[in-house]
Amino acid sequence: MQLNYKDYSRENLPFTGEILKNIKEVLALKSEYEHEKYISAFEQEFASYNKSRYAIALNSGTTALELALRSCGVQRNDEVILPSYTYIATGLAVSNIGAEPVFADIKDDTLTIDPGNIKKKITKKTKAIIAVHIHGNPADMQGIVKIAGEYSLNIIEDCSHAHGAQYKGKKTGNFGIGCFSCHTDKNLGAIGNAGILTTNDKKIYERLIRMTRVQDEPDIGLSNRTPCRMDALQAAILRAKLIHLDTMIEKKRQIAQIYRSKLCDEIVLQKQEKNSKLVYRDFAVVAGSAQQLYDHLKKNLIQAKKGYLPLHLTSYYRTLLKNKLNPLPVTERIYKNILWLPLSFSLTAKEAEFICRKINSFFA
Repeated sequence: MQLNYKDYSRENLPFTGEILKNIKEVLALKSEYEHEKYISAFEQEFASYNKSRYAIALNSGTTALELALRSCGVQRNDEVILPSYTYIATGLAVSNIGAEPVFADIKDDTLTIDPGNIKKKITKKTKAIIAVHIHGNPADMQGIVKIAGEYSLNIIEDCSHAHGAQYKGKKTGNFGIGCFSCHTDKNLGAIGNAGILTTNDKKIYERLIRMTRVQDEPDIGLSNRTPCRMDALQAAILRAKLIHLDTMIEKKRQIAQIYRSKLCDEIVLQKQEKNSKLVYRDFAVVAGSAQQLYDHLKKNLIQAKKGYLPLHLTSYYRTLLKNKLNPLPVTERIYKNILWLPLSFSLTAKEAEFICRKINSFFA
């Protein structure tokens, strides 16, 4: 059987009827006001789901990160600490506004940013920490919140993998400014790009509203803004899926449990962060022969992924930051040995067990 890492058609199929119904509603809207009202309804629904005071619907997760940084006062030449093991958009959000990303190492078991390493990276220029909830695994927010409080730093959460994830009973996106990508490949995915930003701070929310609205006669504060609102069609798709998000998450947890129970001891599994409840955007494993295992799975028509190239190893940041980059030993070791296994809520138990058998046969 051919098993792709993800199959968007399979994932969207259960919601086709509801999506088309919502799209017909959008097509019947008569004015910009009605479009805005429709998008605002989705914002309220997501804020309610996430138990956040405010939510703002945007055109991408990258936009959410950039706006979050600007809204808490990060400016050109300020420093922002973030993990190197993340999608490049997390770093670009920092460098795109002229600030400087400072890459921290990760924990070798949870793969989340290491608070101990964060502390070593703080300077007088540090203004914020971006906590990435990688693969749906919440970062150590207790440690991060403590450091941020000690040094008066802002917290930005990259929740792109973590819709619905919890840390100490609180959903991600509520420890700082929450930034969610809703790209098609996320647990709550649109058709193309979309994003959401959450906050519980009224002043931050009001600042963000000014940053995301452009009027015909902009004042000085609005003069360099660019419209970045989510469009109504993406809101229609996400509204159809949001009501099923917890069911999708639970199905992914069930598939993940098959992997956890049936994979051989040669496979090291990503550990869940203490006091958290992860949501498995991906199922990440570490294996000593990762490239050979990847090739073995490919021969057996199973598509795995090799993981993110750490940002401090990319040609872009090696050029941009030059001599300011330092080795990150845990991140570099994990990168050489990590694979992501197929993990869709549409994957069947039979398919997951087949993948386990092929992996186990490789090590046997």
